[in-house]
Amino acid sequence: MAKNNSLVSLEIVDFRQEMERLDRELKEVANKEIEDLIHYGTDQLKIVTPVDEGNARMGWFDEIEKNRYGGFSGGNIINEVEYIGRLNAGWSKQAPKYFIEQTLVKIGVITPS
Repeated sequence: MAKNNSLVSLEIVDFRQEMERLDRELKEVANKEIEDLIHYGTDQLKIVTPVDEGNARMGWFDEIEKNRYGGFSGGNIINEVEYIGRLNAGWSKQAPKYFIEQTLVKIGVITPS
């Protein structure tokens, strides 16, 4: 049987431009996933927050930061209720100590140190 010594050659037109396009698309997909995870984290914290009057649970919100082109540049999950820190420290018997960190680690928003 004869060996086939032919070579296959591919030419990519505008290789740099194609790599830049792929880089942009990858960043868009990754940033969308991060943004979705921030929203999901906020929703999960609302679920696990102990309730007496409901203020702490309703205090959760998130802020998504956009760059000047409208793309994702960061985000925060926030609760400005003055006693949220005490709740997280175990003040309520309805939730364990550090329920905030436990929830965010469980869903992958933060990693344990």
